[in-house]
Amino acid sequence: MFRVSSATLGRLAATPVLGVVALAGGLVLSQPAAAQHKMNENDMELPVSDPKVVELGREKYAQRCSFCHGGAGKGGKGPCLTCGRFPYSGNTNTNIYTTIAVGVTNRSQGGTMGAFGTTMSAEEILAVLTFMRFEEKRRMDEGEIPNPYKQE
Repeated sequence: MFRVSSATLGRLAATPVLGVVALAGGLVLSQPAAAQHKMNENDMELPVSDPKVVELGREKYAQRCSFCHGGAGKGGKGPCLTCGRFPYSGNTNTNIYTTIAVGVTNRSQGGTMGAFGTTMSAEEILAVLTFMRFEEKRRMDEGEIPNPYKQE
């Protein structure tokens, strides 16, 4: 089990569906770790520097996500999850978590995705999201993809 900050749990609990998922997931409260990822000051933090969390996320991603989103999140039937663009949910960790947990049902957005909040624990969803952000950063650092967040 990895640790999630109390601020992150608070943000999850503030979202009705996520509150149930997060509280049922048995998350452990702790102080925020040093090297975490978040898109803005109000976003939930992800422990992208924790190799155990990243590896759990890699395993769960391979089991549950790669069929549609391709190996390492590079896209397939579903969109790329490591390119820094999230057409269904914007680009905050909180919104991406919500998308994974409750799914996408609006076909006008270009596709659908089942809800994983009932078949994956909150810890597993957070680990998958952490892996996605870790892989996204790795790809940017290696020049494989442009940095979509860079202000020019």
